[in-house]
Amino acid sequence: MLYWTIIFPKHLADLNLVELFSNTIILVLLSSIVLIGFAFISNYGNRLSRSKFLEILTTFSISGYAIPGIILAVAFITFISWFDNSIMNLFEIRNVKSIFIGSILGLVVVYFIRFFSLASNGLKSGYLKINYSIDESAYLLGYSKFKTFKNIHIPYLKNTIMLIGILIAIEIIKELPITLIMRPFNFETFATQAYIYASQDLLEAAAAPSLFLILIASFFILITSRYILKD
Repeated sequence: MLYWTIIFPKHLADLNLVELFSNTIILVLLSSIVLIGFAFISNYGNRLSRSKFLEILTTFSISGYAIPGIILAVAFITFISWFDNSIMNLFEIRNVKSIFIGSILGLVVVYFIRFFSLASNGLKSGYLKINYSIDESAYLLGYSKFKTFKNIHIPYLKNTIMLIGILIAIEIIKELPITLIMRPFNFETFATQAYIYASQDLLEAAAAPSLFLILIASFFILITSRYILKD
């Protein structure tokens, strides 16, 4: 890929690198915030309540990672179309499909279903290392549940949060079926741009966006090995 990128500089010049990079990073940031936020709500809620029902519900919610992305995307579009045509028409509310289909919001929702297991299981393994006696000691010292979460849990889990964010980022930048089906019109990432060129048998043109995919993923892996695993 590096060889083709060098000997065919025209294809590299034709790429809108700023737009492709910003689109990719926007998806990574939005999805990471949503996934990690809900993973915290799920795991901390289970830690406080110790409810078997919540634990079963959390376990069921992480099953999306086992389902192929293209099936999730098609199932989501089918459900939203049925919901819009059958349920929302009863209340004379329309255009729900345009909110979720062909939009960043719909893309993030399907990413959430697909990759929630990464965030949930990652935080769950981190929470298993925090003994319940630490929480009880904090309560005895006058800490509220929120203050315990903010001042004890988050600092303790900061490396876990960063590692989860990097894993989510690597998955999203290379995720193709969901992005192709759910993305807004003319919204391209490095993965979709490489696919478009490859589908047109322009393999030398697909080399440049593919190379940037590898560079971005390598950057995240470098951060992991240098700062997190070292600690």
